[in-house]
Amino acid sequence: MESDREPLFAGIKDESSRLKSDVVELLRVRWQLGKLEAQTAANSIRGLAIAAAVAALLALVALPVLVVALAKALDGLAGVPFAGWAAIFGGGMLIVALAVAWFRYRRFRAEFAGFEQSLEELREDFVWLEERLTRRPHQHNGHARQG
Repeated sequence: MESDREPLFAGIKDESSRLKSDVVELLRVRWQLGKLEAQTAANSIRGLAIAAAVAALLALVALPVLVVALAKALDGLAGVPFAGWAAIFGGGMLIVALAVAWFRYRRFRAEFAGFEQSLEELREDFVWLEERLTRRPHQHNGHARQG
């Protein structure tokens, strides 16, 4: 009688061993995916920070130029041509700074995914694991018996 049960227990042992190795592999792959996504997010944030620093520097340079241009313009007489050019250059730098910041922010928003893929994969893994753990004995290879 004991020998009749051994093939049944051997099947369970094999199945639990496969399940364990599948779960270990699943966790290893998910860990790697999470690390890659974290590196990608860090690179994206670094790119945004560099573009923001450049835009801030251009804005800081542009504002004093615009202030000098405005002061010259208010001076009135002979300073109008200088103030006009100073205002054009200062305004141009400010527009470029704002454009760089805006386009880099839009690119950051388009590229930054956070951990969306890891979370979705984790959800799928839980569904798969639940299916594996709740599989009934009369099911074979994931298919219920028809009849």
